[in-house]
Amino acid sequence: MKVLVVSDVVNKFLYSPQIKNIAANAELIISCGDLPEYYLDYLVSMLGKPLFYVCGNHDQYDLKSQVSYFDTSNAKDFYQTNLNYNNGSNFGGVNLDRKMMVVKGASFIGLEGSMRYNRGEHQYTEPEMKRKVFRIVPKMWWNKLRRGRFADVLVTHSPPFGIHDMSDLPHKGFQAFVYFIEKFRPKYLLHGHVHLYDRNISRTAEYMGTQIINCYDYQIIDIEIDTEREDG
Repeated sequence: MKVLVVSDVVNKFLYSPQIKNIAANAELIISCGDLPEYYLDYLVSMLGKPLFYVCGNHDQYDLKSQVSYFDTSNAKDFYQTNLNYNNGSNFGGVNLDRKMMVVKGASFIGLEGSMRYNRGEHQYTEPEMKRKVFRIVPKMWWNKLRRGRFADVLVTHSPPFGIHDMSDLPHKGFQAFVYFIEKFRPKYLLHGHVHLYDRNISRTAEYMGTQIINCYDYQIIDIEIDTEREDG
C-alpha cells in the first residue's frame, strides 16, 4: 500500500495540480504534524484519499490570527497561530493520537507532539508521553488478538530518543518511543519535526526490526505488511 506522508512544510509541488502525478498511486495520506489545515484539505480534495494526522508542537486549535502562512514577519504570530487545525476539523482528517485505525489490514496508531519546552499545546514531558503509551496498550493487545500484531505503523511528530533527534530540548526524542519499539515491534515509525536540509543525511534508520523514517517535507512510502495471520 502506497502512503503519502507529509510533515512540517508546505511543498509547492504537492500544493499544485502536480500532486496527481507525484502521488497518483497513494491510497492513504498521513500528516506527521506542523502543517496548516488548508494544505491538508487540498491534499485530501485532490487525491480523494483518507487522511490520518497527529499534531506537532506548532499546531494550535485556537484560531486567533488570519496572517498568511508564509508571512514570517511576526515570529510569535507565525509559530503560535498560523500552523493550526480548526476545531471543526473540516479538512476531513482523522486525529490518530492514541487512536488505532486499520486500512487494508495494516494497523496505524499515533502519538502527537514534542518534548515540552514551553507552555505550547501538544508538548509533553517524558513521563507524560510514557503515560500516553500506557493508555494505548489495551488497544494494541486487542489488535494483537485479532491480527497477530500489536501495531504495524506508529505515527508520531517527534523521533525516538537517540534516533534522528537533536541535542536541544525542543528536538530531543522520546525514550517512550524507544520503549514502544522494544515492546511492541511496529514495522514502521513515521515522524517529522527534525528538518532535513542536507541530502547526505539519511532519513531512515532501523532499530530492532522497526524502520524509522523522517518524513520531513514529504515521502511516498510503500507500506508492506504480512497479513497472513489476520483473521478472515
